Amino acid sequence: MSTDLNLPGPESGFIATFGTGDPHTLFGHGFAGAIRDTRPFGTGITGTRHFLHLPGHGGRPSPGPGWAYPQIAEVLADAVGTTSASRALGVSMSAGGLLHLLSIAHPVTRGLDKVALVLPASFTGFPAEVAAANRSYLERLRRLVDDEDIDGIVELMLSREPAEVAEMLPARAWTKAKAENLVHTDMSDGLGLALEIAVADTAEAAENLRSFAGEVLILTHEDDPAHPVAVAEDIHRAIPSSRLEVLPAGSILWRGRHEVRRILGEFFG
Repeated sequence: MSTDLNLPGPESGFIATFGTGDPHTLFGHGFAGAIRDTRPFGTGITGTRHFLHLPGHGGRPSPGPGWAYPQIAEVLADAVGTTSASRALGVSMSAGGLLHLLSIAHPVTRGLDKVALVLPASFTGFPAEVAAANRSYLERLRRLVDDEDIDGIVELMLSREPAEVAEMLPARAWTKAKAENLVHTDMSDGLGLALEIAVADTAEAAENLRSFAGEVLILTHEDDPAHPVAVAEDIHRAIPSSRLEVLPAGSILWRGRHEVRRILGEFFG
């Protein structure tokens, strides 16, 4: 049995649990992320906190090439049910998975009273210039992964960060770990997710999002090509009762953790 709660195995459904009592909150990471990345978001949040490793991450097998948001959504739905979570936080691709669940009015969403979408990367589509940039970035990243060029992957990933963040030693170490996982594990099956959309652009999806009875927080930061503020703003317009917070560049993972914890603490209580 796994002993490192940051690396849970199949016996726990790849979920690490901390704390006790109600409420139960589920945390999902972003692409190339891990439980270690989402644990800071749970600091100060009361009750029981459940941290999930999605397929292709943390030793959990990939579902195969060509990941899509409905797949991610179903994994999150299973985890919500397993943990009896009444609240959920998703980062990047997990945010997209939660959005997908809300847009199809999945039965598990009836039990969710608070949903936080952190750095949402996808919604119903991308502006043409964003789509083109995503394709160009993905093509370059695929070549570097095929060449097993870890240093090249690190530099490409950091090129999307503010200069101050790119120079931080912890940020460089974290990015190198992501690059190594892309080269040495089946995580690379999910590279195409950057071009996928999370929610079908239909009247039914729009109505389901408007009708969600719980509270929704959308948290992002400026100048992040992988997580455009425009996407967060589109989601906010689609869920009129939601709360949108846009922080300065580089805030959420590196330079504004105190403010992030304050916002999440206020939201989750």
